[in-house]
Amino acid sequence: MSERHTDISERKAQLVTRAELDRARIMLAMRDVTAIAAPGSAAERATRYRPAAAMLMSVLGPAMGTSRVGSWLRIAWISLAVLRIARSWK
Repeated sequence: MSERHTDISERKAQLVTRAELDRARIMLAMRDVTAIAAPGSAAERATRYRPAAAMLMSVLGPAMGTSRVGSWLRIAWISLAVLRIARSWK
């Protein structure tokens, strides 16, 4: 009975270890997929913007959220483009 109890406890320990290993493999795979599918960090994206936008993103981004500041910058960019088009028609 003692030998059987030892075998069962060893098997349980082995199953727990395998589950932890599988969890670690899944987490690595998720990080790889996220790195491929998700855009780069805010600093990497900010270098593609014009210097004023990069400054706004670096100052306001962490405080207010990069997606919100990015949306505001996009709206500002579109409104400036519309303003330029309206001035050129006059």
